[in-house]
Parts: sequence; structure tokens; C-alpha cells
Amino acid sequence: MTGRKNLVFALVSAAIFMDMMVYTLVIPVLPSYAMKLGADTVTIGAIYGAFSVSLLLFSIPFGILSDQLGRRSFMMLGMLTLAATNVAFALSSDVAVLILARLLQGMSGAATWSAGLSMLADTFGPEERGKRLGMAMSAMSVGTLIGPTMGGILYDNLGYALTFIIPSVMACIVGLAFLAVSEPSGHAPSVPFRERLAPYLRSPRTFLAISLAVVIGAVTYGILEPFMPVYMYDVFSATPTMVGLAFGAMSLLSIVAQPLVGRLYDLHGGRLLITAGLASSAIVVAGCALTPSFALTAAVLSLLGMTMGFALTPMLPLLSDLYGGGNSSGMAYGIYNTLFSLGLAVGPFAGGVMVAALTLPATLYVVAVLLAIAGIIMFLFIGQPRKI
Repeated sequence: MTGRKNLVFALVSAAIFMDMMVYTLVIPVLPSYAMKLGADTVTIGAIYGAFSVSLLLFSIPFGILSDQLGRRSFMMLGMLTLAATNVAFALSSDVAVLILARLLQGMSGAATWSAGLSMLADTFGPEERGKRLGMAMSAMSVGTLIGPTMGGILYDNLGYALTFIIPSVMACIVGLAFLAVSEPSGHAPSVPFRERLAPYLRSPRTFLAISLAVVIGAVTYGILEPFMPVYMYDVFSATPTMVGLAFGAMSLLSIVAQPLVGRLYDLHGGRLLITAGLASSAIVVAGCALTPSFALTAAVLSLLGMTMGFALTPMLPLLSDLYGGGNSSGMAYGIYNTLFSLGLAVGPFAGGVMVAALTLPATLYVVAVLLAIAGIIMFLFIGQPRKI
């Protein structure tokens, strides 16, 4: 039994790693390739936003279907769709195929995350479930760290097509490996939907403040990921490898920040952590528009991994404290994922329009103001730490 549990954990972690590695692998590669195909800034925003739109549309349906049809089949669907996504990227010769590939990538992520976290929750009991889920999130962070650097290095040395063929093969292997495990069983008793909604209705201002902060945080990533690489290429003549290393450094600082923030939340609650994280993120985003060299821009950008870690990581235990009673944490985290996906969907589209009209530095100033406003609202409306 222990061997089976470890196999489930290893495969789900590998799937989460693959999902995030490919998600971030495109950061230094896709903008420059899309521009070669004739894409403008608005079109690049549409390419990036297609992923989040698809993720937003399919996450809840795939979660419900995995309850009915089993987790394993959806883990295989997620990985094999990810493999097909990479093939589409590799063979793309026009912008429409890139958009299709991003839509497939969003479907893959919806299947992988909806079924994967549920598969872990089904397999591990309450005494070790949190530990295993936390370790799986480490796989996500490692994928986020490796993806941009790997994408830049592969693109510079092996060319565009092989950059995606290699992870396609890896995703196929992980997907087919799920044939080695049987479906986990056992589900917690369900809670009536009206009872799940009650905590949100009792504190609507708190929920709206949290929602605003999560969406603006995701919008920040949704703007930076497609347009900061283009800015680095144009202004500093950066290579994909240089851009990949810059985003990789941001992910590394995020990995460092997450456990620290978790411990601080346990001691002091989330109010000051989230407020400070949003305020410092506003300063960092504005700073990215002011730096005169690639090295300084990359250094400032990397700090966002830590500041956004302080802003967003406490949201997870905070949501559980506020809304997770009576076996409702799944709904709370589902809402978080939906809000984050919404921000990731809006960010590239809004960013494309603003960059075309205002330039990227001016767009970053707007984002900085929004982050600061979100920080003020969170400070005012989420109440005292641990006493909400």
C-alpha cells in the first residue's frame, strides 16, 4: 500500500512539474517567435490569454467529471494533451496555430490540476495529506524555475521545433505511466452548496477584497510574462537565454519566500503580510520601468518572486481559515484558482491594448498603482490577523 501511495505521489508531482515547466518554458521563446510570424502586441496578448481562458472554462467541468469518471483517466488526458500542445507549438507556422496550442495547453492544465490534487487527497489521509500536497507544490515551483531557463537554452542551441518536441516526449512518458496505478478511492462527505456559500455571504467585503487582490496579482503576471521579454529584446537586445535566466531567478526567489511566508502567517496572520507584499510588488513593478540596463531590470524583476510570494502565498491559509470549515476548503481553493485564472486571462489582453497605446513602462506604472490600491483595500477590509 505504501508503495502504491508513493507511486501516485511521484506521478502526480511529475505531472504538476511538467505542466508548470511547459507553461514557463514558452516565456522566453513564444514572444519572439510570434513576432516573426507577424504578431503585434495585441496578438501576443491574445496568444498568452488563450491559455487562461481555456483553463478558466475547463477547470470546474473537468473536476466534476473526474469525480464521476476517475482521476487517472484525467491525469492521462492532461499529460497527453500537453504532449499534443507541444507538437502544435513545434509545427506552428501561423498565429492561429499558436492560439490553438495555447487553448490546448489550458485544457491540459485544467485536467492535470483538477484531477491531480484530488488524486492526492483521495490517496493520503488527513494525517499526511497537507504534507504531501505541500511537497507537490514544490514540484510546481521547481517546474516554474526550470522552465524559462530550459526554454531559452533549448531555443538558442537546438532551434524552435526541438524546444517543444523534447517536453512533448516527456509528457507522453508521464501520462502513460499513470497506467501503472489504479484509481484511489474514498471521498469525504459532501456539504450542501448553500452551507458552503454562507461564510462568503456573511463577510462580502472581505471576500471582495481578497478577490480583487488575487485578480490584480494574476493580472500582473499576465502582463509581465508576454510583454517583459519583448521589452528586453527591443531595449536591451537580450537573448532568449538571458530572458529565461531573469524569469528563472524570479521563480527561485519565490521558492525561497514561500516557506518563510507560511511560518510568518502561522505567527502573525495574513493582514500585514499581504499588504506589505502588494505594496512592495507595486514598487518592484514600477522599478522595472525605470532601470537603465538589462542586468538591473533582471535583478528588479527577480524581486517580484519574493514580493508576490508575500502577497499571494498567505491567501491560501487565509481562505482556509475564513471559508474552509465543514470540509469546504476545496470550494475555497477552487474559487482562488478561478480568480487567478481570470486575472491571467485578462492580463495579456489588457496588457496588449495598453502596451500598444501607452508603451510598456507606462503600463507597468498603471499596474503598480493597481497593486498599491489592492494593498490598501486588503489592509482596510480583511481585519486583524487571525481574528477575522
